[in-house]
Amino acid sequence: MPLRLPPPLRTGDRIGVAALSGPVDPARLEAGLSGLAELGFEPVPARNLRAREDLFAGSDRERLEGFHELAADPHIAAIFFARGGHGLLRVLPEIDWPLLARRPRAYVGYSDLTPFLLEVVRRLRRVAFHGPMVAADLARGLDARERESLLAALAGEPETSLPLAGVMRAPRREAAGPLLGGCLSMLVSVLGTPWAPRLGGAVLLLEDVGEPLFRLDRMLTHLRLSGSLARIRGIVIGAMRGADEVPDATSTVPSRVADLFPGAAVAWGLDAGHVAPNRTLPLGARCRIDAAASRLLIEVSGPSR
Repeated sequence: MPLRLPPPLRTGDRIGVAALSGPVDPARLEAGLSGLAELGFEPVPARNLRAREDLFAGSDRERLEGFHELAADPHIAAIFFARGGHGLLRVLPEIDWPLLARRPRAYVGYSDLTPFLLEVVRRLRRVAFHGPMVAADLARGLDARERESLLAALAGEPETSLPLAGVMRAPRREAAGPLLGGCLSMLVSVLGTPWAPRLGGAVLLLEDVGEPLFRLDRMLTHLRLSGSLARIRGIVIGAMRGADEVPDATSTVPSRVADLFPGAAVAWGLDAGHVAPNRTLPLGARCRIDAAASRLLIEVSGPSR
């Protein structure tokens, strides 16, 4: 049964801004909150949003409590994350999923939040959005494509045809299935844990930033050796900007992916990830790689109530 979209947002709705990961830069936070307000929504900061403890936006307990307070508020129509970084895995086992299940709502983020978004899909059987974060993308300012993509998704009408730079290998069978995945390093980090996503039959989104080519290759090889992609239908590569001798690994990674996963269609150039433009994608929705048109086609069901 197809996963349903969260209820659509309307102008003036309240959006919670959570911080389950790294500490949030004050100037970027204020810029991002202003950006959210300019989109027509009322930002509601989590209690820990401006906290800082070591590598995190407050202690593990503070981050969880701040998030759960937003989730318990029936007037919060959606929850955006302020930023990624590091810290989600420390609190992921303590997320109160029955609390989240009581009210369908949109969750929007990426990067360190990848395992959380995939758990929303798996546990709650609802679409989650791989999309802009407040103190990152909204702080720098969304371009017209990003703005349109985000607002359409929040209105219950996410983009259904997204351009790709190309398809390296046409599929031997239909490259269709639920769209899953996100940040490569976070996908690898949960292998062997209860939070490892079930990827059989899926179309996998991969993106990352700041990773040198040898680490990208190592992580991709780790995925292959884990067996978790044995029945993958296709792989769509988003932004892959490296940190050292490869300024933009996006042009290099597709050939390595195709070599490591010979049974899957491999497409690249999707506008998603840590590098602008970062379009909003409905994780859990059924999608298909159209090799002839170089498009990612997405099918969506109506919003849940």
